[in-house]
Amino acid sequence: MMKPGLYKVETIDKRTALLTPLESHSDQFTFPVSDFSHNVSQGDVVEIWREGTKWRTKYREEETKSASSHTKDFIKRIMDQE
Repeated sequence: MMKPGLYKVETIDKRTALLTPLESHSDQFTFPVSDFSHNVSQGDVVEIWREGTKWRTKYREEETKSASSHTKDFIKRIMDQE
């Protein structure tokens, strides 16, 4: 069962992302790509938690090492402000 915490996006397959918890590399979970709050990429580190019945996500800039992920997140933030 998925728990709130930090996860690394291992792969993305059309509508789902395969996530590995940073604390335990033995577990893996799938998560709908449409439920992410940012344009998710392979290699991103995301924080996931529950608010009521819905899962919420946050892109963790500090832990994500992919330059393309940072660029995509920056462009999304600019577009959201316009």
